[in-house]
Amino acid sequence: MENIEPKLELISTIREVFGYIARFKGQLFVLKIEDILLDHPLFPVLIRDIAQLQKIGIQVLIVPGTRRSIDQKLSTYGIPSQFHHGVRITSKEAMPIVELASVGVTETLLSHLTANGCHGVQGNWVQARSLGIVDGIDFQRTGRVERIQKDILTHLLNDGFIPILPPIGWNKLGHPYNVSSTELATALCEYMQVGKLFFIGIEEGIRTEGLQRGERTLNLELNAWGVISALDIHQAKELLELNQSHLHHTQKDYLRNAIKACESGANRVHLVSGLSQGSILHEVFSSRGDGTMVYTNQYSSVRTATADDVPDILRIMQDYIEKGFLIPRTPDDVSEKIADYLVYVVDNSILGCGALHDWGDGHGEVAAIAVDANHRASGVGEVIVKSLIGQAPGRGLTSLFLLTTQSTDWFYSLGFQDGHLEDLPEPKRDKYDRKRNSRILVIKGK
Repeated sequence: MENIEPKLELISTIREVFGYIARFKGQLFVLKIEDILLDHPLFPVLIRDIAQLQKIGIQVLIVPGTRRSIDQKLSTYGIPSQFHHGVRITSKEAMPIVELASVGVTETLLSHLTANGCHGVQGNWVQARSLGIVDGIDFQRTGRVERIQKDILTHLLNDGFIPILPPIGWNKLGHPYNVSSTELATALCEYMQVGKLFFIGIEEGIRTEGLQRGERTLNLELNAWGVISALDIHQAKELLELNQSHLHHTQKDYLRNAIKACESGANRVHLVSGLSQGSILHEVFSSRGDGTMVYTNQYSSVRTATADDVPDILRIMQDYIEKGFLIPRTPDDVSEKIADYLVYVVDNSILGCGALHDWGDGHGEVAAIAVDANHRASGVGEVIVKSLIGQAPGRGLTSLFLLTTQSTDWFYSLGFQDGHLEDLPEPKRDKYDRKRNSRILVIKGK
């Protein structure tokens, strides 16, 4: 018999991608790209992927990180690099070299965009002011973003250009300042309506190993590589607060700026490695992605199903039915009991379902647990079952049962125990299929 699992996963992926294309078309993505990636063999692939985003209707704006290039240029000219708390002290002598390095990185990006059929453009659209003297340290020609010319950038984006903003700002007298590319990328979220902000470097995301966890971060969503897939803004704040000595500088900087960007209006902020082929596409067009995302708007939820969800519920259950894990159900079967169903939703896509049926006298049946083919190892099923168990007291259900042929050990891990035919309510007992011989599992006293 043909193994249809790979086909189902491919179809699920295609549906997911189509959904995200429709969702993100016309939105603005701001990409901060570290210059350490410029010499990597996969850098042209990264730019090609970015070009594809623009070609399907996503607006793209790039802020180049230039720290490595500036360090190299200053070293060539015999000018030492000085930092205080991670912030560069830019002398008057160093400033022309800083500009030269930034222009070099920008021109590299422009040439790669042109090679991929995109029209990049650079300009001096950032007004800055001096960072001044902080804690007795004179930062000289290091500045901070004061204003961004939103109208010009909006016009360029609407005309199909990809603006590139090097981290150089000018004051009202025309004097240049070296500004943080991270600060610039984050500040754009205050001026533009940003759908996504990406920090693309060599950091693959944030892992949980060695991190302190609080009430909000006790259960975190991980991808297949063990990286935290998504954090809401409150979880990000808790993780940052509890791990000042455990997170390294890049991760702390990302979380601080992700929180600030979200509070400034960005919907989502992503930390993604540019060293992994296709990472930005995977991050954009899948619910788990490669890196770590901080978000403000609703990302995932478990909710009561509606009549509009019936086709997706049947779609997700079909593979389980064909394998004999679930009994067949018709659209009418599901529709009649739709109020019993919960669905797990990510970005408006239904990835899992389950039902809790009331059989009277305090008996509830956990049924129809199914998860989309691409998400069966991501904890979706566990969330659904726990949500159904959590509903039981409010519905007056004191004893839960389920019938299973293949998932006994998994349900054990969720608190179910072996039961007997006598544990079933009489109407269910009369319908028990002895030929199918399903295992009876129960939770009592819930």
